[in-house]
Amino acid sequence: MTGTLVILGGADGSASTYLRARELGYRTICVDRRGDAVARPLVDEFVLASIRDPQLIAKELDGRTDIAGVLSPASDTGLPAQRWLAQRWLLPDPPAASAVRASQDKSFFRAVCHRLGFAGYGYVAGSADRELALRAVALRFPVLVKPLDAQSSRGIQVCADASEVAVAAREAARFASDGGVIVEEQLVGKHYSAEAFVEHGQIAFVGVSARTMTPAPYFVTTAHRVPADLAPEQELELTELLNGVVAELGYLRGPLTIDLLIDPAGRMHLIEMGARVGGNGLGELVRYAYGVDTVAASIAAATGDPADVTPTRLRAAISEVLYTEQPGVVTEVVGADVAATVPELVELILFASAGQEVLPYHNAANKLGHFVVVADRPDQAAAAADAIRATLRFDLSGAA
Repeated sequence: MTGTLVILGGADGSASTYLRARELGYRTICVDRRGDAVARPLVDEFVLASIRDPQLIAKELDGRTDIAGVLSPASDTGLPAQRWLAQRWLLPDPPAASAVRASQDKSFFRAVCHRLGFAGYGYVAGSADRELALRAVALRFPVLVKPLDAQSSRGIQVCADASEVAVAAREAARFASDGGVIVEEQLVGKHYSAEAFVEHGQIAFVGVSARTMTPAPYFVTTAHRVPADLAPEQELELTELLNGVVAELGYLRGPLTIDLLIDPAGRMHLIEMGARVGGNGLGELVRYAYGVDTVAASIAAATGDPADVTPTRLRAAISEVLYTEQPGVVTEVVGADVAATVPELVELILFASAGQEVLPYHNAANKLGHFVVVADRPDQAAAAADAIRATLRFDLSGAA
C-alpha cells in the first residue's frame, strides 16, 4: 500500500486504526484539536484542528497529492468532516449524508427505526426547555436523558419521574453541540454490540459481542465478550434489521457499529449506530474472534480498495476496559510486564502513565487503557481476563 490516510481524531479509540494503517504501509496524518492527543505518538504527521472544522483541515492539506483516504474511526463527531473532505478531495465512497446524520442524531435514528417498523420505545427530543419536559410526561418512567449527538456515555441522566426531567435535560444539553437532548424510555434487557461491514448496500459481515456496562447513572461500557449468547435465528434477525437500516439510509459501503438490546420478551431493539468502527478494542476483538479485520476493511472502504470480510474462525475473546473509580494522579502502573506474559493476551494498550491525572470512569473518555484476550473456550478467555485484571493496576495519589 502507498499513500497517506487523514484520520480524524487522536483519542484512544482511534489507536487501532493508526497501528493497522502503518502495518498496511500507509503514512498517517492525525487531525485533533488537542496537541497531546493519545494517538499522537503513533502518527507520521499532525494537524492541530477541530475535526468539526473541515474547512480548516482542507486549508492545511489542500494540494497534497498523496492523500488516499480519510476516516473518522471510533468517533461520530468527525463523520460530517469525513464526508465533506472525501467529496472535496474526490476520494471514493464518502459515507451517505443520511448515514452520517443517523450516527450523530439519536432522534433521527429512532425515527428511521420507527419508519422501518422495528421494535421501539417512547421518546421525545428537542431543546432543553419547559416544552420538552411537558412532552416527556407522556413517557413510561424511568427515562434516560441524553445529549442528542454526544457519544461515549457523556451527559446521560436517569429520571425516575417527570419532575426530574427539566434539570436532567439542562445538564445533558451541556454535552450536546447544539444543546439538543433526547428523553427515552429506559429499556431492561441484555446489551450487545454489533460490528458490521457494508458492501454494495448490504451487510457483508456482522459480529456480535455481549456488552457489560457500569450501573446507573453512567452506563459506560466495561467489556465485550464473544461469542455472544444469540440464537441463530436472532443473528439472522439482526442481519435483516441492519440490511433495512443501510438500505433506508443509502449507506453503500463502509463499517457500521450498532448498540442493541434484547428485552425479556425477546424483542430486539436497535439503540444507536455509527457509520464507523467501534471503540473499546472492538476491531481487535472481531479480528481475533472471527478472523475478520474490520479496521483494515474500513481503510479499504476509505481508499476504494477491495476488502475481504469472510469469517475464518470463531474463537472466544474478551475486550475489557481498564479504568478507575477514583480521581487522582497515577504514581505507578504496576504489573504490565507480568500481564504481557499471559498467553491468551493479544493486545494491551495503556493510555495512562505515571504523573498523569485521571478521572473516575463516568464516560468512555476516562478509560486508562484496554486489553484483548482470545482462547479456544469462553472459560479460558475469562480466566485470562481475570489474571490480567488481578495483576495490572494503577496506583494513584493526590486528587484530580
